[in-house]
Amino acid sequence: MILSNRKIFLIVSLLVISFSIFSQNKTDENNKKKGHWVFTNQTKNLPGYKPNQVVEEGDYENNRKVGIWTFYFNNGKVKHTLTYSNNKPNGSALFYYKNGNLREKGTWKNNRWVGPYQMYYSNGNIKNEFKYNNQGIKDGPQKYYHENGNLMISGTWNNGNEGDDLHEYSKNGIPNTERYKAGPTLTPAPDEVIQEDTVTNNDIVVKKKKTNNDISPFDGNGYQEFKDRKGRDIRVGEFKNGYLVKGKTFDYDKKGKISITKIIEDGKVIKIIDHSTLK
Repeated sequence: MILSNRKIFLIVSLLVISFSIFSQNKTDENNKKKGHWVFTNQTKNLPGYKPNQVVEEGDYENNRKVGIWTFYFNNGKVKHTLTYSNNKPNGSALFYYKNGNLREKGTWKNNRWVGPYQMYYSNGNIKNEFKYNNQGIKDGPQKYYHENGNLMISGTWNNGNEGDDLHEYSKNGIPNTERYKAGPTLTPAPDEVIQEDTVTNNDIVVKKKKTNNDISPFDGNGYQEFKDRKGRDIRVGEFKNGYLVKGKTFDYDKKGKISITKIIEDGKVIKIIDHSTLK
C-alpha cells in the first residue's frame, strides 16, 4: 500500500508529538524532576488560562530549574524568558508585551538588573537604555526616550547619582535648556483659574498655596503647584526666579498614570523614578 505525502506527514507528526510527551515531565529514581518539563494550567491554576494551556516550560537538573525557561500569556504568546541557574533566575532575561513586542531586555542576577538594560514602548520604540552596576544601581550613560523614538533625557550617572551632563529634549527633538523654569508671570484669581503659558504653548493650571489674603500674582518665587488641564501635577515645589529649586516634576503616559518622577534639589535632578520599572 502506497501512503500519500499527507498521511506520511500526519504519521510523523503524531510520532514526534508522542515522543515529546513521553520524554517530558520525567523524574529520576529519587523522584526528582529531570529533563524538559511543560506545565499547563491544570497544575498552575492561573486566572484567564484554559486548563490545557501551556503556562511555562523548561529544563530540570536534579529537581532544579536550569537554562532558559519560557513563560506564556493566556493568548499563547511568550510572556518572558528567564535563564535559570541552580533554580534561580540568573542570566539573560526577556520580557514581552501581550502583543508580542519586546518590553524589557537585560541580565537578571541576584534579584536585580545588572549591566546593559533596555526597555521598550508597546509600539516597539525604545523607552530606556540604562547601565547598571553589579549592585543593580545606575552607573554610566543613561538614556530615556519619548514614545515617538526621539531622545528625551541623556546623561551620566555615578553609582546612582546624576552627573552634571544631563540633557533633556522635547518630543520633537528640541533641546530644553530651561527644563524647570516656571514660565511667564501668571495672575491667579482669588481661588484658582486656568491660565495659558503662551511662551511654551502648554496649557497649565496654576494653583497657588492659598492663604486668607494672598491673591497676588506669582512672581517666580516661593511654593507653587503647576498642573495640566486635566488637573494633574506637572511641577510642584519651591521656585526661585522662575526656576524649580526644590520639588518634583511629573510625566504621564497615555493612560494618565505617572510614568516618570524627577526629584529636584538645589535646582538639579538628584533622582529619576521610572514608574514602569517598578511594576
